[in-house]
Amino acid sequence: MQFIPAEISRGRLPSDMEWFEQRRDFFMRRLLDDFFSVFQSFQELYQVYVTCRKPGAGVCSDLLDKQNEQLRNQIWQKLTVMVGTETEKGPLWRLKDLCHRLWPRGSSSQVLDGSLLDWLIGSVFHEAMKLKENIYLLNSYGPAAYRIGKPELRENAEMPPLARMMDINGLITRIVHDVIREMEQLAFLFGQAGFILRTMIGDLSQNMLVIRFLVEHEENIRNFWGEELESLFSDMFYGAPEQGFCAAGRSYLNGQWYTRALSMYQRAVDIDHTCDEAIVKMYQLKTIVRQNSALLGT
Repeated sequence: MQFIPAEISRGRLPSDMEWFEQRRDFFMRRLLDDFFSVFQSFQELYQVYVTCRKPGAGVCSDLLDKQNEQLRNQIWQKLTVMVGTETEKGPLWRLKDLCHRLWPRGSSSQVLDGSLLDWLIGSVFHEAMKLKENIYLLNSYGPAAYRIGKPELRENAEMPPLARMMDINGLITRIVHDVIREMEQLAFLFGQAGFILRTMIGDLSQNMLVIRFLVEHEENIRNFWGEELESLFSDMFYGAPEQGFCAAGRSYLNGQWYTRALSMYQRAVDIDHTCDEAIVKMYQLKTIVRQNSALLGT
C-alpha cells in the first residue's frame, strides 16, 4: 500500500516556503557549517595575499612582482572556488542565497539579527566579486602595464605615442589599491558577520541540530570566537551550561548514539555534580555500553 502524505490526500501541496520553514532547524545548522567553511577558505586566501605583501616594498612592486605571479594565480583560484562562476555557484554564493531564504525581505519571520547577517553576507559576496575581477585584471594585464609605465621605458622612442601619453602606472596602481582595500574590507565584513552570528547563538537553544554542531565543531568555535563551548552553552541556557550538554546528550540518545550521549552527560556532571538528569542518564548509559560493548565497538 503506497503512503500518501496528508497534504496530497487533501488535494493541497505544501508551498516552497512552507517546506523550507518546516526544515528551518536544519538550514540554521547548515548556515553555521557553511559560514565556518567559507571563513576558513577566506583565511587561506588572506594568507596567500599577506605572502605577496613584502614588508617595506612598494604598493605595486610587491603585488605585481614577477616572482609573485604564482601567488596571484593562487589568489584567483581560491577566489574562484569560494565565489564560483555564473554556471556553478561557489560556497560563498550559496551562503548568500541561504541567508536570503532564511530572512526574506518583507517577511514576518524577519528579525533584526538575521537581517543584519543577511546584509553582511551579501556585502561579503559582492566585495569578493569585485576583488575577483580586479585580481583578474592584475593577473592578465598588470605586470605588462606596470613595465610599460616605468619612466625609463616611457622615454623609449619606439614606445607608441598613446602609451607615452597615458598614465599607465597610475591606472594599474589604482587597481592594486582597490585590491588592498577590498581584501581588508572582506576581513572586516567577515568579522562583523561572525559577531552578529555569535549574538544569535543564544536564541538557538531549542535547535538540537545546532547544539550538536557546536559540540562536534568545538575547536572551530574556540578558534573563531575565542570562547569555550561551556561559555556558549552558558549564554544559551541562562547561565547553566550543563543544560547544554544535557540537551546534546538527549539528542544523541534519541539517535541511539550511546557513547556520544554518555560523553555529553559526563561533561554536564563535570560542571554540576548535582545535575539529576545527567547522573541518572550516565548510570543507564554506562549499563547499556557495558552490556553492548562488542556491538558498539567500545
